Amino acid sequence: MTEEQKSPFFKLHVEEVTQAKRTLLDELNLPPKVTQFIRDNAKILQNSLVALLVLVCAWTFYDYYTGKQRNDSTAMLAQAIASPDPAARANELNKVIAEYPRSGAAVWGKIALAHDLMDNKEYGKAKEAIAVLLDSVDKKDPLYSLLLLDIAQACELAEDYANALNHYAALREIAGFTVLGSLGEARIYELTNENGKARETYEKIKTLPDLNPTMLEWVEAKLAGM
Repeated sequence: MTEEQKSPFFKLHVEEVTQAKRTLLDELNLPPKVTQFIRDNAKILQNSLVALLVLVCAWTFYDYYTGKQRNDSTAMLAQAIASPDPAARANELNKVIAEYPRSGAAVWGKIALAHDLMDNKEYGKAKEAIAVLLDSVDKKDPLYSLLLLDIAQACELAEDYANALNHYAALREIAGFTVLGSLGEARIYELTNENGKARETYEKIKTLPDLNPTMLEWVEAKLAGM
């Protein structure tokens, strides 16, 4: 290869095209077969490029839209929760749910409303509201265990002890919530005067590996007083 051929400006593929007829494609110095393929399929390639650009634009717009929806709904939720007036707070939470029904903010808005019902001692309504949420959440979702705890407590406060016991038992089977679920079970047994089952449950709680020392002391004191 000559010194001229080693130059990066030396064209390896030269077609017999007059200067007047040369196009940008010719200037790219592609192999003749590639150049001919592009010429033969120019329409298809152009349409494919347009379709790709449309998809890229659509995805960019969707990403922007969903991001804006998420930010706006979160800001509205934060404002609603911070409202000191109960009536205004409920109104604003319902507005979040209505305007952003598919957002995470809507879910947390419903949870906040359920908690407000519990604060107002409307335990039956709270139980029903949380049950609807619980049915809509996948069991693998971390939110499921929190809702399970909420509905167990709502049932307990509503004196629906049978359902409370079932929910606490289900909570006990979830990693990280074993102690809470077990304590809930023991408490329900005490409320229903099933002291033998309560004692048995507290004894089991003492053996749980994730029981902290403070809670262990409390359980032992509880057993000593039974």
